[in-house]
Amino acid sequence: MKLLLVFCAFISIGSTKSATLLKPSELTIDLINDSRFLVWETEEGLYEVEDLENTNDSNIILFATEDDISFYVFTPENPHIGVQIRESDLHRIVALTGFNVNRPTLVVIHGWKGSYKSAINDNIKTAALKKHNINVLVVDWSSIASKNYVIAQKSVLAVGNYIGDILLQLDDKLNYTIKHITIVGHSLGAHISGNIGARTNGLIETIIGLDPAGPLFISSITENRLDPTDGKFVHVIHTNDGTLGYGLKMGHADFYPNGGSSQPGCGLDLIGSCSHRRAYEYFTESLESNHFIGTNCTSYRDYNRNRCDENVTCYMGGYPIEKKDEGEYFLKTNRAPPFAQG
Repeated sequence: MKLLLVFCAFISIGSTKSATLLKPSELTIDLINDSRFLVWETEEGLYEVEDLENTNDSNIILFATEDDISFYVFTPENPHIGVQIRESDLHRIVALTGFNVNRPTLVVIHGWKGSYKSAINDNIKTAALKKHNINVLVVDWSSIASKNYVIAQKSVLAVGNYIGDILLQLDDKLNYTIKHITIVGHSLGAHISGNIGARTNGLIETIIGLDPAGPLFISSITENRLDPTDGKFVHVIHTNDGTLGYGLKMGHADFYPNGGSSQPGCGLDLIGSCSHRRAYEYFTESLESNHFIGTNCTSYRDYNRNRCDENVTCYMGGYPIEKKDEGEYFLKTNRAPPFAQG
């Protein structure tokens, strides 16, 4: 009875407000499993719950500007403190940041509620620059990502279009060809990566989607989400299908570690945040020492029954990624770092 009362009380709150905070004792399984609500844990240990059906659309970003999005440039010479630039600084990016037009570039895009300081950016940037002679361009779209999920989700097309235009300007102003760019994005950032690819006419050489966000995306609609047409090769890692992520095949090669829904070492993980993070944790590890080996298979069940042992294998993650046969790949990981078992 108590659980039911809490759930009903929240629906009453949700009818007048798009999000509210609950204590752990107030969180119910019914609430977690109801697709109408999105639940995530705050840094303070509370649970913020958003009603996905009750949001004011007037704040949705239709056209992003440099007030919404900035970039932080890291190089092997400057791996720790990124130099911030905006669109108006683009023509001076080499002088201001040390961006090297003779190096490839890795563009990193955080997800909802993130910023350039988020763990995904720091982890991937640090690992990439330890091993590779590249530029790293960290995108900060936090002014939009900090809004409620519905607004952030419905703004990913505008964000992707803006960043795509920036990359095209690099081509125009510095003769820096699009094919030297790899884009990696987590959660909503994965869909932004796809929108960047579409904006640049599919010319991006490699797009890496890390557990693309699931809520409010529709399989039959590709205009605002990651799909194989967005780049020359789209590589996707799924770790939390059905909760925060979306297990739909979205790339040329889609990887499903441990089946792609829940990850070992994450415990009960009711709201999926641990498994959702695993996507960028696996990718970070792969940048330094890639031993994640996936096997092409029709399902995780068949993979577990050793029915695909003779099939082609492919490395998950890494830089540059391995481009083999298209399809779905399965593998197992350890419960704690190092995660790879290969």
